[in-house]
Amino acid sequence: MLKHQNHYMASMDMKMFNNGDNNKMNNIGVIGGNGYTICSGSWDDTIRVWDIEKTKQLNLLKGHDRYVISVKYGSNELVNTILSGSIDRSVRLWDIRSGKQIQVFNGHLSAVWSIEYSPF
Repeated sequence: MLKHQNHYMASMDMKMFNNGDNNKMNNIGVIGGNGYTICSGSWDDTIRVWDIEKTKQLNLLKGHDRYVISVKYGSNELVNTILSGSIDRSVRLWDIRSGKQIQVFNGHLSAVWSIEYSPF
């Protein structure tokens, strides 16, 4: 495990996160702080939260209608949230603790390939 500023990166066999051909991951977000949790966006339209120390899935977030191609953990006061972007042209805000979708942001004309929180 490597620490860089406030983020931890782990070297691991990503096959442990592949639950079959329909769940191939497109991207991974690393949470700052504890260093033992990552989130992944998948071709099966879901986001999964993983414990990388125990190599177990902690949560499954459903709501996108198409592939999830970008995920990002919140920081500071938004530390318990995930932003996701999808081929379905939406951005969604999630509560990690409850697994519930907080907000949907529609209006993009094409897929949302990259997302970022805006500091206030």
